[in-house]
Amino acid sequence: MITKDAVYSDEIVINAPAKLVWDIMVNLKDYHKWNTFCPEAESTLDIDSPIVMKVKLGEYITDQIEYITEVDACKSLSWRTDIKGISDGHRTQTLEIIDKNSCKYLSVDRFTGSAVDKMLSKYGSLVETGFNQCAYDLKKYAETLKNLDH
Repeated sequence: MITKDAVYSDEIVINAPAKLVWDIMVNLKDYHKWNTFCPEAESTLDIDSPIVMKVKLGEYITDQIEYITEVDACKSLSWRTDIKGISDGHRTQTLEIIDKNSCKYLSVDRFTGSAVDKMLSKYGSLVETGFNQCAYDLKKYAETLKNLDH
């Protein structure tokens, strides 16, 4: 979903424990194994540290550098862009525990700045598609790993 100042992934149920899903989300070196939207990411995940990523927007893979803002185990992982007030974004991926074997996942990128309308008009649908790819890739990978453990 795209609003006037944000892009949302579908909220999905992942049939795997939140701890397993979280471990996948923060294991950046293995993103290439499952994440078709962001096949490369590198960071210490310390607050304010950079996260250096390759992001697939449509047909193109772009380099992206953002900064970690929150790491709350099994709950949320956030980072932000800083494009000098023109189109700043703040992406938060959240997990909500349903029970010991399942959780909900959602990704939201909220934007501020003078060029948000133009940015969302040009890139909003690509970001939404990418966030949904990431969500469903995460679901598939986590559920596959869960099944391998049993």
